[in-house]
Amino acid sequence: MRITNKLNFTNSVNNSMGGQSALYQISQQLASGLKIQNSYEDASTYIDNTRLEYEIKTLEQVKESTSRAQEMTQNSMKALQDMVKLLEDFKVKVTQAASDSNSQTSREAIAKELERIKESIVQLANTSVNGQYLFAGSQVANKPFDSNGNYYGDKNNINVVTGAGTESPYNIPGWDLFFKADGDYKKQISTNVSFTDNRWDLNKDPDKTKYLTGDSKWQQLIGQSYVKDNNSLDADKDFEYDDSKLDFPPTTLYVQGTRPDGTSFKSAVLVKPEDTLEDVMENIGALYGNTPNNKVVEVSMNDSGQIQITDLKQGNNKLDFHAVAFTPQADDKTELNNIIQAAQDEGITMEDVTNRVMTAALGNPNNGDITNLNNPVTIQINGQNFEIDLKQTDFIKSKMTDTDGNAANGADYDNVYFEKNGNTVYGNVSQVIKGSNAYATDSTKLSEVMAGDSLNGTTLNLKVNSKGGNSYDVTINLQTSTVSYPDPNNPGQTISFPIMHTNPATGNSGVVTGSNDITYGQINDIIGMFAADKIPTTTIQANNGQINNADYTQIQQLMKDSQATVDVSMDYKGRISVTDKLSSGTNIEISLSDSQSGQFPAPPFTTTSTVQNGPNFSFSANNSLTIDEPNVDIIKDLDSMIDAVLKGNMRADSESENPRNTGMQGALERLDHLADHVSKLNTTMGAYHNTIEGVNTRTSFLSVNVQSIKSNVIDVDYGEAMMNLMQVQLAYQASLKASTTISQLSLLNYM
Repeated sequence: MRITNKLNFTNSVNNSMGGQSALYQISQQLASGLKIQNSYEDASTYIDNTRLEYEIKTLEQVKESTSRAQEMTQNSMKALQDMVKLLEDFKVKVTQAASDSNSQTSREAIAKELERIKESIVQLANTSVNGQYLFAGSQVANKPFDSNGNYYGDKNNINVVTGAGTESPYNIPGWDLFFKADGDYKKQISTNVSFTDNRWDLNKDPDKTKYLTGDSKWQQLIGQSYVKDNNSLDADKDFEYDDSKLDFPPTTLYVQGTRPDGTSFKSAVLVKPEDTLEDVMENIGALYGNTPNNKVVEVSMNDSGQIQITDLKQGNNKLDFHAVAFTPQADDKTELNNIIQAAQDEGITMEDVTNRVMTAALGNPNNGDITNLNNPVTIQINGQNFEIDLKQTDFIKSKMTDTDGNAANGADYDNVYFEKNGNTVYGNVSQVIKGSNAYATDSTKLSEVMAGDSLNGTTLNLKVNSKGGNSYDVTINLQTSTVSYPDPNNPGQTISFPIMHTNPATGNSGVVTGSNDITYGQINDIIGMFAADKIPTTTIQANNGQINNADYTQIQQLMKDSQATVDVSMDYKGRISVTDKLSSGTNIEISLSDSQSGQFPAPPFTTTSTVQNGPNFSFSANNSLTIDEPNVDIIKDLDSMIDAVLKGNMRADSESENPRNTGMQGALERLDHLADHVSKLNTTMGAYHNTIEGVNTRTSFLSVNVQSIKSNVIDVDYGEAMMNLMQVQLAYQASLKASTTISQLSLLNYM
């Protein structure tokens, strides 16, 4: 091989540039601390480094977001802890108010303290941190509660990202805080009429007032009311002594209610004078499904002589109860003895006498309605005519109005008008979905709530006193999906129209809604039309289940027009609520009940209950009071308790200003539930906090580990780099020296 100057020059330049490049690369590594500066230098290292950088950024974001979430959970836990403490203070004050030694002035002072505690609870529920409300659900910018406890947030949780594809909630929505049901609590209901020993005239001798117990006899409850002439019966001779006590007639007891499984019933039974109240309560328990080997409800009597029923299955929210009793009443003791003697002479029992009385009381023109009995009645015993009254014994009283416009009495159940509050009227019975125990909404189907297994034969009576002052008596046939009512301009004629929904095939015509598909929203629309006086003036007929465009458009327009002045919807407790939009108070009155309201099994009755199915629906009723239930409504509950303190009501009192208030004793039991409800939410929030704290701590460790791995992948080893630098420098210098030496070589050096 021939070595020329050109070859020497080329080699010299290549060696110089290679050395310079190596020196530059090592200098860059030393300056930046990184093995590579560009992806083309080492693709494998670049890819690994990019992946690890993404992991670190993700972990940093998780750490930052969980730190913020931790702050929110800590503040939420503190607010919930303070709320529990306030509820405990509230209970202490109610317990103090329940003392008999308190005067009205002291109770008013306690009520003011309770009001301040309630306001503090609302303030805690409206706690905000950095402009975000803790208990507003996902609507953190909106104040969640007003002073009345109305909620304006939503039911949503806010979640924090805890990793790839994983999230954790870190808030308690205000709905859960103030309204969510507790599945580990039982529904407990009570009557509000206290049963006392009425063998004495308690108006004249109030000191002899004695509340009855389970061991008390039924005749003690009726007492002097076996005759109209008070004090004509001797408390001992006529009731106790074997040789002189009277053969009083049995009482007809009507009971209706809703069982824990959501089915309803109606029953009638004869209660003998010698039967104990424990016997009566066992009979009531059997109606709900109790057997000798299995109990589904607990029926007991409290210290105030009121019957209480507890659903033994936790989480159920369907239980309901109503009862009323009727006892034949003679004018005086002499007539009573004559009736007893006549029955003996004819060879019939006093049970037969009671059945004759009830048969006459339920005959024409009454037609079997126990809310409007024929009274007094005349019956014949052994050829003698006796005019006999019926003494009504109430279990529950409420200051409601029946559908005849009269003050409701203990016999009235669901034939009552909705309750009124300002510009709103509402049913007091929540519509509860069977199985889930959730409250019904506008989209809920009636078939999901009905007590029976079919809507066949179910007809609702809707009575409306409208915003315009008109009265409507409407029939809603759920079997045929038809609404009918007398023509306001010609009462002898009937106008009807079908319950319909939009035809999905056309979008501008209607289809008759099937019985099982009718929703509460459709019923509410119908109520709204009558309440706002926006109703069809002629009958609308369906043709093979179809409603033409003109008729469909007419109904839709009437509904739209009614919604401009009247809003009808299901409220947060699943109750039908009618709001007069243009008034602070309203003249609208609504009653919605089953057409068979007041109809019970017909006599003759025996001491064994005659039972039949009850109504499919109840919307507003003179029903039992709720002592406790799975659902809560904290602020409304506290308001009711404060009212009980102001009125001095120890227990539910049928004669009080608000007979549906459960009193201070009921308040104390409910307060335990409310405090436990908030405590459980605090525990839930603590679990959220611990989860997020664990993620935050774990993220910190992971971040350090990933950074260490990344350092091994991309960071330069300074010792190794310095050694490489020295080696490259020596090689570079040697290359330069060699190039210089070779360039100086000449033949002259060897001559």
